[in-house]
Amino acid sequence: MNNIEIFTSQTCPYCVKAKKLLKTLGLEYKETDVSDSFDEMVTEFEKRFGKKVMTIPQIVINDKYVGGFDDLNALYKSGKLDEYLN
Repeated sequence: MNNIEIFTSQTCPYCVKAKKLLKTLGLEYKETDVSDSFDEMVTEFEKRFGKKVMTIPQIVINDKYVGGFDDLNALYKSGKLDEYLN
């Protein structure tokens, strides 16, 4: 089973696209709405991955940092998404 985390907000169109792609691929995920806690998410990502993120969504698959929707989509289109999945 995969551990997929996606950090989103309610008004983010790229968050919707990322969740739709994951659902289309039949992948379950844990969504965390960071609308009221964006700064905490930034701090967490700096600690966990050494990344200073400034946008959402932020996606993590099996403790590997993916990035945002464009990164997820590029991995999918290139066939490299499987490298992140169990």
